[in-house]
Amino acid sequence: MSPCFAIIIARFSANCRLILAVGLLPILAPPISTADDRVDYLKQVRPILRERCTACHGVLKQEAGLRLDTAALAIKGGDTGPAIEPGNVSGSLLLTRVTSADDAERMPPEGEPLSPDQIATIRQWVAEKAEAPADERPEQDPRHHWAFKAPVRPRLPPFDESSPEVTLWQRNPIDRFIAADHLRRSLVPQAEADKRVWLRRVYFDLIGLPPTLEEINSFLVDQTPEAYDKVVARLLDSSQYGQRWGRHWMDIWRYSDWWGLGAEVRNSQKHIWHWRDWIIESLNSDKGYDQMLREMLAADEFYPNDLDRLRATGYLARQYFIFNRTTWLDETIEHTAKAMLGLTFNCAKCHDHKYDPLSQVAYYELRAIFEPYQIRTEMVPGQTDFEQDGIPRAFDAHLDEATYLHIRGDDRNPDKTRTIEPAVPAFLRLDGKNLMIESVPLPLEATSPGLRDFVVEAHRQTAERQLASARAALDAAKAKLAETLAAGKESGAATTQPASADQMQFALVVAEKALRTADAGLASIEARATADRANVAQAAELPTLALAASKSERVLAAARAEEELSRAELALLQTSAEPNVASEKKLAATKAALDSANKVIAAIKAVETPSETYTPLPGARKTQEDYQNRNANAPYPPTSTGRRSAFAKWLTDPRHPLTARVAINHIWARHMGRPLVPTMFDFGRKGTPPTHPELLDWLASELIEQDWSMKHIHRLIVTSQVYRLSSSNAGAAESTLAADPENHFYWRMNPARAEAQIVRDSLLSLAGELDLSLGGPSIAINDETSRRRSLYFVHSHNDHQKFLSTFDDASVLDCYRRTESIVPQQALAMENSPFVSEMAGRIARRVEAACPTPSDSDFLRLAFTTILSVEPTADEQATMAELLNRMSELAIVTNRPDAKSAARVNLVQTLLNHNDFLTIR
Repeated sequence: MSPCFAIIIARFSANCRLILAVGLLPILAPPISTADDRVDYLKQVRPILRERCTACHGVLKQEAGLRLDTAALAIKGGDTGPAIEPGNVSGSLLLTRVTSADDAERMPPEGEPLSPDQIATIRQWVAEKAEAPADERPEQDPRHHWAFKAPVRPRLPPFDESSPEVTLWQRNPIDRFIAADHLRRSLVPQAEADKRVWLRRVYFDLIGLPPTLEEINSFLVDQTPEAYDKVVARLLDSSQYGQRWGRHWMDIWRYSDWWGLGAEVRNSQKHIWHWRDWIIESLNSDKGYDQMLREMLAADEFYPNDLDRLRATGYLARQYFIFNRTTWLDETIEHTAKAMLGLTFNCAKCHDHKYDPLSQVAYYELRAIFEPYQIRTEMVPGQTDFEQDGIPRAFDAHLDEATYLHIRGDDRNPDKTRTIEPAVPAFLRLDGKNLMIESVPLPLEATSPGLRDFVVEAHRQTAERQLASARAALDAAKAKLAETLAAGKESGAATTQPASADQMQFALVVAEKALRTADAGLASIEARATADRANVAQAAELPTLALAASKSERVLAAARAEEELSRAELALLQTSAEPNVASEKKLAATKAALDSANKVIAAIKAVETPSETYTPLPGARKTQEDYQNRNANAPYPPTSTGRRSAFAKWLTDPRHPLTARVAINHIWARHMGRPLVPTMFDFGRKGTPPTHPELLDWLASELIEQDWSMKHIHRLIVTSQVYRLSSSNAGAAESTLAADPENHFYWRMNPARAEAQIVRDSLLSLAGELDLSLGGPSIAINDETSRRRSLYFVHSHNDHQKFLSTFDDASVLDCYRRTESIVPQQALAMENSPFVSEMAGRIARRVEAACPTPSDSDFLRLAFTTILSVEPTADEQATMAELLNRMSELAIVTNRPDAKSAARVNLVQTLLNHNDFLTIR
C-alpha cells in the first residue's frame, strides 16, 4: 500500500468514527420522557435482551459471569461489575458495549448491531431507573423445558354431566380434552358437518380421493351408530391409504428423485423410488412408526441381508451430495433432527446453540454417528445393469473415519487436535447414559453381495442371452454371405466375388469372434461364482478354483481383444472400399487396427500368466465418489460400526421425550388443519409451546402404548366429535367468535386447501381415469398420458411436474408443512389446461351416463353432487340452470353441432373452478 493511500484510509476511518460518535450523542444524551411514554420493561426491553443477549448471558451460558435474563441480574452484573446502573445512562456498561464503534468491543458480537430504536429504548429504560417487576423470574433451566421431559399420560378431563351433549363429547378421549377447553373458555362448538361434507373430508384425509356417488349414497342410507366407524375402517384398509400418507411422510423426510448434470448423479440416487415404495408398503401394513425410523436409519445394521428392509435406508441415500461430504452430512443431521426430533441442531454447527443446551462439540458428536456411512446400489433379481434398476442403500464404508470439529463451522479448518466421538446431546440422554455402541458383524451376503443366488443367476441369464444373441448374429452373417455368393454366381461372377462379399466374409469372422466372447463370458461367470463360494467356505480347493477364475477372466479379455481386432479390420476394409476416401480417415482406421492388434498380443500373453487374483461377481455398485476417490473394487467391510443402530434405538426408546410428540404433531396437523405445536420442526426453547399440551402428551403416550400404530391414531382423530364439526362459522355464538376468532381451540373444523396431488388425482378419479396401481419407477414429468397417482411423478430439485407446482407442490429442500397460496395461475390452470379440459369432458359424460333421466335438472344436481359432494341449494340449482342455458345459446351461435354436450362440459369445468372443489371443508 502506498503512503498516500494509507493516509487516505486512516483519515477516512477517523472521519467514520467521528460521524458515528456524533450520531450517538443523542443516544447518550439525557432522555426526554413523560409519564405517558415511559418504557414498559416487559413489553419493550425484555424481548430485546432475550432475543439478542441471553444466548451468551442467560441460563445456558454466562459469559464474563453476567446474566441478563432479569433486570435484577443485569443490575447485579458480572465479573466487570454491574451491567446497568439505574438512572445512570453514561455509567451503564451495557449501553457502552452495545453502542461501541469497535467491533471487538461491541455487543452482541455476532449478527447486526442493535438498531437505534432498540438502543434508545434501553437508554430510556435505564434513565427511568430501570424499573422492572420485583417478582421477575430468571430463565427456566433447559432441563425443565416441556419438550425435554418424557410425556406422561395425563388423566382424561372430567366432563360436565349436566351438558346435553355429554355423550357426544365423552365417547372419544380426544373430545374430553377439547371439550374441557371449550368449557374453560366458554366456547360453543358448531354443529356437526353434513354427512356428505364429513365423508368427503375423511376420504381426502385418509386416501386422498373423493368418494363416489355410490359411496356417498351408501353412507347416507346407513343410519346405524357404526356408520362412521365402518367408513374409517374401510379407508384405513385401502391400499390408497399408504399412497395418501406416504406423500405426507415423503414431504417430511424430503423425498427426492436424483438430479445432477446429464447422467451424472449429484444429489440423491437413481432408483430412489424403492424407498418411496417401502414407505407406502410400511404404512399399508401399519408398521410401527418407531420401526420405520429404525429401518430408515439403520436397516443395514439391523437387517443386513433383507433387501426389502434395506430399501428404507433410501432416507440416507437421498442425502447424497457428490461435491462436498460436509454438506451431505450437514443435511443429514439437520433434517433428521427437524423431522424426527423437532429440533434445530444445525444452529450449533458454527457455535453453541443460542436457545437449546446444544454445544458446538455436541453437533460434531452427532456428525460422528453418521461419519462412516456411504451409499451403494444393491442388485435386484433379474437385473445386472445398475442404470436400469437397483436399490440405493446405506452402509458403513469408512469405519475408521475421524470426526473433527470445524472451527467456526468451516470444513476447510478442522481442529485435528481432538477426535470427536459419537454421542447424543447430554440433555437428551436417557437415564443420563450415552449411546451403547457395539460393532455389528455382517453376514457374508452383505459383505460379498455377489454370493447371493439371485445375483449369480442374473449374471448367468445375462450371459446366456448374450450367447444366444451372438449365435443368432452368426447364423444371420452366414446366411447373408451365402445369399451374396449365390447372387454373384447367378450374375456370372462365379470366379470373382463382389467387393461386398469380402466385407461379409469379415463380418462373419466378427460374428464368430463375438460368439467366442459370449461363450467366454458365460464360462467366466461360472468359474468366478464357483471360486466365490469356495472363498467363503475357505475350501481346500480354493487356490485351484481361484486360478481357474482368474484365467477365465483373462481368456474373456483375450476374446474381447480378438473381437475388437476383427471389428477394426472390418472397419479398415470398409473404409478402403469407399470411393475417394479421405487419407485421414483411412489412417485413423489403420491406427485403430494396429492398436487392437497390440491389445490382442498383450491379452494372449496374459492368459498364460498364472494368478489367483480375480474379480468377484458384482452384486452391488459403490457411489461415484468411491469410484473417484477410492478403490471401487475393494471388498465391503465385514462389520458395521453400530453407531446408527444405537442412535435409532435411542431415538425410538419409549422414554424419549420428543419422538412420539413430533409424530403426533405431524399427524394432527394434517387432519385438523393446524398443528398442536405451531413450530413443527422446533420444539425447543425458541419454539412456540403447544396449544393443548395435555392432549399432545396423551396422544404421544397412546401412540407408544399401541405399538406406535399410526392407523390407531388416525382412527382416534377422524372418529372424534371435534373432527365431525362444521368448518363454517355461520351462526356461531358472538362470544365464541370474540374469544377465539382464529379457532385455536377447535370450536369448529379448520377448512384446508386441497394439496396439489389431491387436485390432480381427484380430476382423474371423477373422470374414471385414475390408475390405482402401486409402486414402480417414477413417471417422467412430461408424461401427459400417465393416469397414475401424482406421487409417482419424478420429484426433484430440477424436475417439477408443472400442474402440481401450480398448486403448491412440496419443496424437496424442506417441507414440514405445505404452503397454501391462492394465485391467478391456479384458476388459469383449471380453466385453460388441456388436462383439465379433457377430464371435464370425461366427467360430464360419466355424469350423463349416471343420470336417471336426460333432463338438465337431473344433470345439474348430479354434477354438483359428484364434483362437490354436496346437494345444491335451490338458488345454486337455478343459477346453474341459467348458466347452462347461456352456454347452450353460445354454442349454437358458434355453430357447435354438439351444443348441449359442449354446454354441459363447460358447466362441469365451471364447477371444477368452484372454491369448494379446491377446499376440504
